[in-house]
Amino acid sequence: MRSKVPLNLLFIGGFLLFLVAGGCGQTKTSSRPAASAAVAISDHLAAIASAGDPVTLDQLSRMYEEPAVAQNAAPIYAQAFAALNFNNDNQAYSLADNQEAVALLRKAADRPHCRYPVELTDGMAALLPHRSKIGTSAKLLRQEAASQAARGHTTAATTAILAGFRLARSLDKEPLSVSKLVEIASLEQAIDGLQESLNQRSFSDAELLSLLTALRDAEPAVSFRRAMLGERANLVAAFQSSDEKLAEAMAMSEGGSELAPDMLRRYRSQGHLEGDFAFALEFLSKLVALMDLPYPQALDAAAGMKRPKTATVLDEKLVISAVMLPEPARIVNSGARAVARIRLARTVLAVERYRLKHNGALPTSLAEVSVELPGGVPEDPFDGQPLRYLELPDRGYAVYSVGADRKDDGGTVQGPDVKTPLDVVMTITRQNTTDANNAID
Repeated sequence: MRSKVPLNLLFIGGFLLFLVAGGCGQTKTSSRPAASAAVAISDHLAAIASAGDPVTLDQLSRMYEEPAVAQNAAPIYAQAFAALNFNNDNQAYSLADNQEAVALLRKAADRPHCRYPVELTDGMAALLPHRSKIGTSAKLLRQEAASQAARGHTTAATTAILAGFRLARSLDKEPLSVSKLVEIASLEQAIDGLQESLNQRSFSDAELLSLLTALRDAEPAVSFRRAMLGERANLVAAFQSSDEKLAEAMAMSEGGSELAPDMLRRYRSQGHLEGDFAFALEFLSKLVALMDLPYPQALDAAAGMKRPKTATVLDEKLVISAVMLPEPARIVNSGARAVARIRLARTVLAVERYRLKHNGALPTSLAEVSVELPGGVPEDPFDGQPLRYLELPDRGYAVYSVGADRKDDGGTVQGPDVKTPLDVVMTITRQNTTDANNAID
């Protein structure tokens, strides 16, 4: 269910063959005896259950609660997804040809909760057909917002942006890392739509306030903690399953390693699987706890957590952990970027409200708009400093975060090679601040 990250799969396959062959006449046993590992696993699972977190896939499924029918947006989203109108290559789409889908997406946004029909008890094999549809729909709503703003229809643009926020957050409760990544990507589409719309037209104060309000509780929603609970429950199910099911789970995991069940059977019989399981369980529980840390402390902690590398796999027999565990730094950086974009959007909306109240004039610093932001100017999740602000020529401005390299590059988005992301920036270059009602039909 996760995105693929290349590993040295030939090495891992060769290593398991080494185990099957007996390893040059003698197979090294795991550094953690199987009996003590089994006790550690039992104690660890009991602690998870005592904390009220899911251990089994049934418990994980129950955690993804089904809301009341009248409050569940999923059926309306399903109608919107079915109404999506693709062209022959099944990729490109026209906004004009998808107005029925857009109307249904707006309708779904009125419902406060969402639970998609996902069979979490299927573990790593759970189907997520709504995932790609959400991404496509997020792009449609972004286009809709920019199109409406370009014609001066800022109320309609606001509605489309708010619908984009709600679409992304329809995945709030889905306890899977891939779902959280889709949620973040869709939220970024909505924020891009906000930026494009604000570059087209000035919005009314009521519209700006509604957008600001919608983002006030968005940060907890992009936390990966719930997703890591799902990852842990899936990992427990995989380790406790048959060798055939474990092989399937490994093939569908982040490492994507396809290994024969008889290799895993030998690995288990030599006492290595229990130690591997104990390590993976402890690793994921540390990752769950890490998700409760504020930024940028979480980034520092994630940088110190590494999946088993080649040398560790050879020495400690952590073959399954090396394939199935997520990379903490990648996950936490994704969360930090999402938080940065939310904080940038909130700050831009505060600046826009300031402009309305001051005849289009820009603030000289973000301190002047802090009254619009509960808690003051937001901190940059990457370095803990207040978000940066730049006035640009022709009355434009930019608000930015230093980004994943954690260096202030002066609001530069990309490095010289174009591929290297630097700062995370929201730029508004619109000069006219009094055109909110000048609609073009």
